[in-house]
Amino acid sequence: MKKLNTVQKTILGLGILGTIVSLYGKSQGWDYGDYFPLFYASLSFMWIAFLDSGRAKSCSLKRKGIKKES
Repeated sequence: MKKLNTVQKTILGLGILGTIVSLYGKSQGWDYGDYFPLFYASLSFMWIAFLDSGRAKSCSLKRKGIKKES
């Protein structure tokens, strides 16, 4: 497991906290529309925290070796 930086730890913490709150809401009988968006967003936060944040792997549409023909 890789070491997380401060921003990733914060995002992970928010995801865990949001998941706990949404599960509490489900157990207390909240309406589906009240707890599910928070649950879904919180699970996404937890997943996002572990994404690679390296700048070297950016998506680029540049193709190497292809020259423009005029």
